[in-house]
Amino acid sequence: MDIHKVHCDCGSVELTAKGKPKVHAYCHCEDCRELLQVPFHSVLAWDPEKVEVTKGREDLVAFQHPHKRMQRIFCQHCGDVLYNTNAMGWKLISQLMFRKCNENTLPQAFQSNAHFFYDRRLIDIDDQLPKR
Repeated sequence: MDIHKVHCDCGSVELTAKGKPKVHAYCHCEDCRELLQVPFHSVLAWDPEKVEVTKGREDLVAFQHPHKRMQRIFCQHCGDVLYNTNAMGWKLISQLMFRKCNENTLPQAFQSNAHFFYDRRLIDIDDQLPKR
């Protein structure tokens, strides 16, 4: 089984993700935009049991969205968001975080293969990926 690691900027927290993400795409939904303050989110989504904190659990802070079943999990020292959760309970690591922690590379199998909630987008993306 593939093991993938990411860490925050200061190195206090490390996550391990096992296997391949169940989703690797761009999300344009209002929920992601509101939770993360981004125009869209490049996600690698895993089932919750496949992502674990392997270092620094005590250094994590969870922001619970006030009215949505979503959280943003970040390092209390450097503020780096390690992952967020969605209403389905998945753990979503941004592709940018993964890239940053893995020599600026994203495996081909992790490259975005679609845009979700594209009809709700804030900005147009000019690529050949399916837009759902």
